[in-house]
Amino acid sequence: MGSESFFRSSGYLRDGTIADAKGVSHQIGDLPPFLRTLLVADGTVTKALEAYFWEPVDVHQLMQQLQHHSKPIEGLEYQPGDPLLRREVRLDGRDSGRCYALARSFLALESLPAHFAEAIVNGKMGIGELLREQGVETYRDIINLNYHRRDSLDDERLQTLDDDIISRSYRISVSRVPAILVTEYFPIGCYSA
Repeated sequence: MGSESFFRSSGYLRDGTIADAKGVSHQIGDLPPFLRTLLVADGTVTKALEAYFWEPVDVHQLMQQLQHHSKPIEGLEYQPGDPLLRREVRLDGRDSGRCYALARSFLALESLPAHFAEAIVNGKMGIGELLREQGVETYRDIINLNYHRRDSLDDERLQTLDDDIISRSYRISVSRVPAILVTEYFPIGCYSA
C-alpha cells in the first residue's frame, strides 16, 4: 500500500494491510480497535491514552540530542547544517507503569516558531501536548505504517516493549513547511485487553 493511501481522508481502509519485515501481511482490521484509532489520529497520543486507559501518562525522555545533518532526511525540510533535534521518549502509565508507546522524532528547529523550539528543547512534554498548549497550527500527514515482529527486532529499546509492534511515521507541517518527523511504536499487547 502506498503512503498516499494512509488515512488521508478516511479512518477506514477496507482490506488494508501492513507488512512485516518478512513480507507477511497483517490486516489492519484485525488490530485492536483502540490501536487502529491511534494509527489514524491526528491529535495528541498522550491525551488519547489517558482517556482510554484512565490514568495519567508520563512522557519520559530517553534521549535528546542536537545534531547537524548534511544529508536530507526524507520527509523533512531543512537546510544542510541547520540544527535538528533528535528526540526519543516513552509514554508510560503513571499508575500501571506500563509502556504504551515509544516515540522517536526529528525536529527542524529553524522551521518552528521560536517559542515552541525553545519549549521543546527545555521541556519534557510530548510534542503533541506542546503543540496544543502553545497554540501552533499544524497539519499531520501519515507517511508509513509498519508491523514489527518481536522475534525479528534488533533494536534494544524496542525489544523492551516485549511484544509485536505496530509503528506509524508521520510528518507535522508548521506553516506548510514539513518541520517534524515522528515515528511512534505501539506494543500490540497493551491494546488487546
